[in-house]
Amino acid sequence: MFPQTQSRIPWKFYEVVLGWYYCQMLNELLYATSNPGKILEITKLLGYNGINVVSPDDLKISLDVSETGGTLEENARLKVKAYLAKVKDRLVLADDTGLEIDALNGEPGIRVRRWRDGETRMEDEEIIQYCLGLMAGIPMEKRGAQFKTVLAVGLPSGNIEIFKGVLRGVILKEADPIRIKGFPFESLFFVTDWNMLLGHASKLPVNQMKNRRNHREKALHEAIPRIRALISRS
Repeated sequence: MFPQTQSRIPWKFYEVVLGWYYCQMLNELLYATSNPGKILEITKLLGYNGINVVSPDDLKISLDVSETGGTLEENARLKVKAYLAKVKDRLVLADDTGLEIDALNGEPGIRVRRWRDGETRMEDEEIIQYCLGLMAGIPMEKRGAQFKTVLAVGLPSGNIEIFKGVLRGVILKEADPIRIKGFPFESLFFVTDWNMLLGHASKLPVNQMKNRRNHREKALHEAIPRIRALISRS
């Protein structure tokens, strides 16, 4: 009977493995949203810039963060803080977007999904039809509007950095047939500087967009150098 021998794995091995795993986490950016349209858009843009994106589903995280803030920045910060508490050692990206329509005194603002009564969540088609109803009879020259996005990048330390983007355009009198789930205004918002519907522009490959950046892309463009610096430093 041979005596049993216990294999010993040096602690250095564990240190290397744990170090590699930690670096992998810092080299990935968790995008704190369950909106499939947003995940697709951000993954495409950051991937084009060499940054890997993971979603909450990828990490088996299920969170429903109440957007109780009074501003876009407050809501973006709420989301980042909630996800940082779950993942701790990852970079976390979150954003909040609002639409301000000139002829409606800035409505719907930050309450796009609860535009009608401030409480009931509206589906994409409901929002489209509700907007068209409110703006019936308003001439094109008075249908100006702008999207605003506030993007928050959360660091493992708990610090949060803020980036912003704005896109001007007009609301069409009739909705285009195009529908992009999670983005009801893609079929209504016409970007005059591009001479193109926002929904059509979002279907273009990144390399065809050139300098056509939407509100979220403008905020992201400001954030990318900082994200790259954080990743390269990890």
